[in-house]
Amino acid sequence: MNTQDDTHGLNFTPPRNLVVAHSMIQQWYVSESSGQPFVKEFFTLEHIMQFSMVAIKSSLLDSLIWLFIYVLGGAAVYFLQENYLKEQVTQLFFWQVHGSPLFWFTKLASFMGLLFSSVLCIMMARYYTGTVTRKAINSIFVTRAIFLICFSLVAFLILGVVFQALSNETTLSNIHKYFSQMNPAFGAQVYYFIVNYFRRALFESGIVVIVASIFSVFIPFLSIAFFKVYKRKKTDLGIQVE
Repeated sequence: MNTQDDTHGLNFTPPRNLVVAHSMIQQWYVSESSGQPFVKEFFTLEHIMQFSMVAIKSSLLDSLIWLFIYVLGGAAVYFLQENYLKEQVTQLFFWQVHGSPLFWFTKLASFMGLLFSSVLCIMMARYYTGTVTRKAINSIFVTRAIFLICFSLVAFLILGVVFQALSNETTLSNIHKYFSQMNPAFGAQVYYFIVNYFRRALFESGIVVIVASIFSVFIPFLSIAFFKVYKRKKTDLGIQVE
């Protein structure tokens, strides 16, 4: 039964997403900070499982959005760039970056899901003080970290296998022959697309997925340490911390 939490933790409405989980943690923090502590057993195994599921769903969605936009969205922009976009060099301050602004914007936009979730986790880290809030945040952060690391390793292996396969000249020749049966010009386009973009995108994605996951995993935990030091400094200076 989904009803609102009471002070004994007997009723529980599972959070639908990371935003709702953040709101619940914030409410628990306010209750504990105002002198209304929860009983030790408030955060049950059901709470842990539901908050962990939120972390898994959020991480899976963010990772898939990143992968599809980075590889497939980049492929669409590459096609437009090669056939329709005239600007091949972007002036960025004192540097010249090869590729249209739309191409690099698409690459950066692919990280928005991970960035949004990481910001929410940073905001949660502010409330890492009470017993209940600590358990809730740990459930999200630890599960999220495990999932992102596992996903990045699996994605790295899969992308690496596909990259190796497409680096084989026999495989490329067979792909070229297959699509050339439909249309010789189209077969040539597919061949050069794989050689000039897709293989490079797979290689980049394999590296970037690990780097992005590492940052997304460690930033929330570093935020906990930062807010602890920040609050301690504020307390030492006699400034009330909210």
